[in-house]
Amino acid sequence: MRTFIQSVAGGTFIKGEYMTFVVRKDHAEYIFKLRNSLYGIINFLINGEDEVILLADWGFFFRRVTNHADSEQLMRMLEKHCPKVVKLFSDEFDNSDYSVVTLTSGDNNVMGIRKKIPANCARPLIEIMGEHSIVEEAGKLLNYSLDIYREIQDHCPFPGWKRGLKEVYIVK
Repeated sequence: MRTFIQSVAGGTFIKGEYMTFVVRKDHAEYIFKLRNSLYGIINFLINGEDEVILLADWGFFFRRVTNHADSEQLMRMLEKHCPKVVKLFSDEFDNSDYSVVTLTSGDNNVMGIRKKIPANCARPLIEIMGEHSIVEEAGKLLNYSLDIYREIQDHCPFPGWKRGLKEVYIVK
């Protein structure tokens, strides 16, 4: 899977369109054109017969939280500067919202922000991916991830976190 901000589309757009999708070996991708040479990627996975998963891949960035010796103290330190990050890692979200997860992709584990969506997965892939409500949720997840990215970039008190955003935005 590719991280959610890329400098290469990895797919072809129909002239005038801002979104396309590509099918990969183990997943599919919604690719959103953000501006010249900047693309947003939301990974799409079928999860059983009645659910799809949308994932904004953050690479290993979120290990800064999950591997921290005292994540509660870390959240208290971030609370003032990065409230969206703190909320993402809190128990305030329920299953209908976003959560940070680790998924296995090929030989790698990827971490990202996940959104589960009920869907009839007995239909053809193109029909599921083209469903308006799923495309809309993919756009919302991308915008949410960009908000988190900007909050870290602009307000995070830890310089290592700001430098670490390079792990998320891959320039080719």
